Amino acid sequence: MLKKSERLIRSLTLTVVFLLVAYSGIAQIAINSPYSRFGVGDLATRRNAYQFSMGGISAAVTSNRYINPYNPASNYSFDSVSFIFSGGIIGSSGNLKTDASSNSTNYATLGYLLFGFPINHWLKTSIGLAPYSNVGYNVASGEVLDSIGSTEFKYQGSGGLNEFYGNASIEPFKNFAIGVKMAYMFGESDNAQSIFFPDSAGYLNTKVNTFIDVGDLYFEYGLQYHREIGKDLTLGLGAVYAPKQNISATENYLVRSYFPTSLGIESFRDTIVTRLKNEGDIVFPDKYTFGFTLKKEDHWMVGADYSWQNWSDFKAFGRSDSLTNTMAFNIGGEFTPSSSITSNYWKRVKYRAGFRYNKTYLNIRDNQINEFGISFGMGMPIPRSLSTFNFGIEIGRRGTTAVGLIQSNYIKFTLGVSVWERWFVKNKYN
Repeated sequence: MLKKSERLIRSLTLTVVFLLVAYSGIAQIAINSPYSRFGVGDLATRRNAYQFSMGGISAAVTSNRYINPYNPASNYSFDSVSFIFSGGIIGSSGNLKTDASSNSTNYATLGYLLFGFPINHWLKTSIGLAPYSNVGYNVASGEVLDSIGSTEFKYQGSGGLNEFYGNASIEPFKNFAIGVKMAYMFGESDNAQSIFFPDSAGYLNTKVNTFIDVGDLYFEYGLQYHREIGKDLTLGLGAVYAPKQNISATENYLVRSYFPTSLGIESFRDTIVTRLKNEGDIVFPDKYTFGFTLKKEDHWMVGADYSWQNWSDFKAFGRSDSLTNTMAFNIGGEFTPSSSITSNYWKRVKYRAGFRYNKTYLNIRDNQINEFGISFGMGMPIPRSLSTFNFGIEIGRRGTTAVGLIQSNYIKFTLGVSVWERWFVKNKYN
């Protein structure tokens, strides 16, 4: 017979293998957003189900039962004999709207895999896999040109960036922690532009493909400070800094002529331009995040974050993309009516809510593309354990229909589990 710990290890191993296979199969088709055509795509909110419901606050958030992968200093509160696993799916349902039309859009994908555990009593760590950005769009437009006739333009893209990270934190002084994050950023994207002349056999239909493959290390640094300011009342402060970094990438560029077949498949005729295996860098600009929390132990917590990133410094293979600096404001919290194990189940549920506002790095036709979302959620305790199911929903909007632009109205959801186990302790009784 397998011991309990051995069965748990085997179960977690099989679960991780399954989720990694699922992640590799579907993580690249996570969105349908025309705005993901620019920069490195739509930046993922990078929040697990625990934080998603609280507006995405992260800078000063720390817990001994949940993993906060967005401030590497937050691991210090892990129990020295605990092991935490967190995983979840994310999805969205909504529509893309212009002045003239509206189309629905839906997706669901694996969102994140996180593991947290102590190395020893003074060094705590977490590792995980999560998206950094997503690319996914399919836009077509047409017009009639003099002496040419009907002309169709198509823009398509897929892929994105992911990060496999490791966070490590120490507490050099009481209530003060510092941490470092080392991540391997990787991913591929395919951006295509084509022009098609359905009425003119004398013009070549042309398609331009730009394939980008990214793979390099990426670093972030964090700190947290927590102090009791009253009976059962704790103030937390946090900050995260990501320096400007050059991430290695390879670009393949193809310009080809084609004609459509009766099956609607593009049959390529000639290669006009090729630029293969062009090695270079993508410049990720510096980012600053600051935040605070105010918490009454086992009862409630509120917090807020402010972040800023200098995307005007962005370049890919020496080319800028006319991006603007981003700003984000997040506010949220949670409330637990009772922490007593003898209380009614619904009194032990953690009820969460939050709000976020993002000024994105896109300014198109003199219109800033901004986004906001209102979120709600619950942390539902699993009976006879310290683990929880976490559910969150966000209602939001991105963009505008002004001057022919596209507005996205959506409902996002996330469903996750946070498993807390006491490891490294020998049972007194078998």
